[in-house]
Amino acid sequence: MIRRLVPLLGAVLLGVAPSTAPTTPPQPATAQPAHAHWAVQGLDDATQRLVDRGVMMLYAFDVGEARVAFGAALDRDPDLALAYWGEAEADTIDINEPRTDVGDKRGADAVAAARKHLGHASEQDRMLIDAIAKRYSPGTRHERFARYADALSAWTKTHRDDANVLTVAAYAIWNAEDALLDGNDAPTAKAKEMLADLDAALVLDPLNLGAHHLRIHLLEELRRSAEAVPDAAALASYGYPPGTSHLPHMAGHIWSRVGDYAQLVDDNERACANDEAWFAQGDGPGQKYMRLYHDHDVDFVLYGLTTVGRNDEAVAFAKNESTMMRGMLDLRLHDDRAVLALQGAGPLQRAIAAARSGDTATAKSERANATASDATVPGALIDAALAQHAGHAQERAAAYARAYDATKSDLPGDPKNWWSSPVGEGYGAALLAAGEPAKAETVFAAELKRFPNDPHLEFGLAEALKAQGKDDAAARATYRLHWKGAHDLTLAELG
Repeated sequence: MIRRLVPLLGAVLLGVAPSTAPTTPPQPATAQPAHAHWAVQGLDDATQRLVDRGVMMLYAFDVGEARVAFGAALDRDPDLALAYWGEAEADTIDINEPRTDVGDKRGADAVAAARKHLGHASEQDRMLIDAIAKRYSPGTRHERFARYADALSAWTKTHRDDANVLTVAAYAIWNAEDALLDGNDAPTAKAKEMLADLDAALVLDPLNLGAHHLRIHLLEELRRSAEAVPDAAALASYGYPPGTSHLPHMAGHIWSRVGDYAQLVDDNERACANDEAWFAQGDGPGQKYMRLYHDHDVDFVLYGLTTVGRNDEAVAFAKNESTMMRGMLDLRLHDDRAVLALQGAGPLQRAIAAARSGDTATAKSERANATASDATVPGALIDAALAQHAGHAQERAAAYARAYDATKSDLPGDPKNWWSSPVGEGYGAALLAAGEPAKAETVFAAELKRFPNDPHLEFGLAEALKAQGKDDAAARATYRLHWKGAHDLTLAELG
């Protein structure tokens, strides 16, 4: 299965939090506290709270802090089998980074320790330890994750009374499967099993954070994002402790798919504030791990703001963020000079900015760096910018066509494919410049199905209709409804 967040995680490790930040992040006015609970019979209240904190952090993908919480629980009760499982699960559950060599060593050590403390373990806890031991036994990555998923699936076929076990089983299946759609774009049997487990978990525990979280990812993958609106609404409604920013962020995945950009911005601004509060508390394992995700939260805020034209807010928001995020924003705003002046901007950002500025030598030099691992889309976007500056409209359209053909069938990216230099809207604008408005209309209309309520696309569609002498009133009206910019868009600002 394609993990769309992984390249971003590798690129955003340098996000730096402000030196001063609130210790409690802002919450929705009507928020109820986020809920995570995995009952263990016989635990004292303090140890149960540590277990519940560990579970919440697992579901929030703050696995560094999950290990801290489960470790503290084990300090109080060395025979707590579920806590050993939790330590091992921490290096498994994050679907974006489900294994590392260091994590494999940690997980194997946790399983070995658990084996020494199973005298008082419940049948279910013994099952969990046995199952995750298969994940940490020898074999390929796929073999290990498949063995873990199969072991949990065998249990949940006959034991469907624990929301957390059902949820964890669904995560295990996700990490074991290469695809969740078959050749006819229908859900595979394993995809159906995951959805059934998550739905059953939410019947047992309607507030289960992990089930809402994974249901969003699953329905995105199945191209049924609208069905996850209740999950997004749930995650958006809770009040979260610091360290759990990925949960309010996840609501934004659905808002970006259904075109609710205001809610997308609000929830990810709250995720960023959660990060700031968390980073202000120290630099322990939990904080270190969540720095992997901070730029992803920022990414969604900037995407949402610029999509609807709230550009000044985007610039203000990005001021203290990483150079990667500032470079993405500057490129989106066509501030090529700022991109080139920014130390640490990415090679694709620099290449496109240089090409649009007429610095052909820099563009071609950076092109080699930008396309080292994936030549198709980055190379085509750079070629399109070079052709545009040279006034070669047909060559520009042909370059965009290569990029569009490589991405037009993709699910929306995180949150949109190449949003700082959007492929679809750029291709539509290039077709208009090349005198092909009918093709441009087709592209803009198709993109609006993937990215609804996007005023850049609505404006492009209106211009394509106008160029053909067609009625553009409806498209123009939806553009004006959704556009919040200080001035009207121009075709030069698309792509």
